[in-house]
Amino acid sequence: MIRVIPSNKLLIIYLALSGITYLGLLTNNLFGVYFGLALFIVFTSYVLSWYLLTILTALYSQLAFSQDNVELMVGSSTVIGIRILSKIPLRWEARLTLIHPPHIQSSVIKIRVNDGDFMVKLTGKWIGEVKIIGGIIDFEEPLRLLLIQSLLLNNGVNVVIRPRQLSSAISKVEIDGYTEYGALMEGRLGDFKSLSVYDYERSASTIHWLTSARVNELMMINRSDYGSCPIFIMNSSSRVLIPQNNERPIDKALQAISDLSQHCGEVSVVLVSKDHVEQKILSKVIIPYLEREIRIKMIRSCDINNVTMNIPDYFRKYIDYNKLLEIAYIRSPLGDEPSIDELNKALSTVSNRDRVILLNIDLGN
Repeated sequence: MIRVIPSNKLLIIYLALSGITYLGLLTNNLFGVYFGLALFIVFTSYVLSWYLLTILTALYSQLAFSQDNVELMVGSSTVIGIRILSKIPLRWEARLTLIHPPHIQSSVIKIRVNDGDFMVKLTGKWIGEVKIIGGIIDFEEPLRLLLIQSLLLNNGVNVVIRPRQLSSAISKVEIDGYTEYGALMEGRLGDFKSLSVYDYERSASTIHWLTSARVNELMMINRSDYGSCPIFIMNSSSRVLIPQNNERPIDKALQAISDLSQHCGEVSVVLVSKDHVEQKILSKVIIPYLEREIRIKMIRSCDINNVTMNIPDYFRKYIDYNKLLEIAYIRSPLGDEPSIDELNKALSTVSNRDRVILLNIDLGN
């Protein structure tokens, strides 16, 4: 998992040193011959010494992260610590590029091997659940004669990028508390069905606080329908995963679901694509995981030539296929746009069409 890239400068220097030696031979100048040979030997010794030490350092290096899980919102940033450890007790300077899909942005950082933690800034760009699977470390010879690249993989960091949070929703919870927020929910949702012990996988907004206080146990409301909460029919074809001006249609759709369902514990989302209609009950917590499910399913079904990855081709053969899926994204549409038949089928699953919101559906198809 190491690649050596010599520069043109190295070839020019060797040609120059060889030229001095051959010129001394042609002119019968012993000083020129010995001088050329001495420079050649000294220079070769330096290059080989740096090469061997760097190769050994890279071979026995490991990449470690300060945390295994990170959560952030689109447009926000966080910082994680990174450390490069090697069994060779050298503190070589290097550059590190993290390997991850474009859902997050990170800069190339300068590090030093065996020299503690270095901080890297991660910025959320697209909604989803992704993984940093490792990094590529570059060792460059001080005269820039050689570049040695090493692929460092580990268990990685799980990164969840959530939709932007509406400031009005945040202030409502902070000022009025969960009790009044839950009361507001009760007025918006469907008909009361029953009370039951709170299921911790459900949203906290389903808790009936007054009853919970009386019985000294968390109780939640079960309702017969989703009342005034919208029902979303969302295009889940490959087109929505392809960025347009650095933005993806699926991010706008997921942000809309997050914004329009801020007072709903769960909402109904119907995914439509060619020959596929699937209904899901979605809470705001699992919105990023819905994007991952759509993305991974799409990548598995397409040709490898229609997939882009932020990693050089010569390193891909060393990475497990499942890890490659984590960093891949679609390059061009697969011709899987939903037709009017899929849309009609999706509408047939909806009990109240007055609350339907279409997301990325092109009725012209």
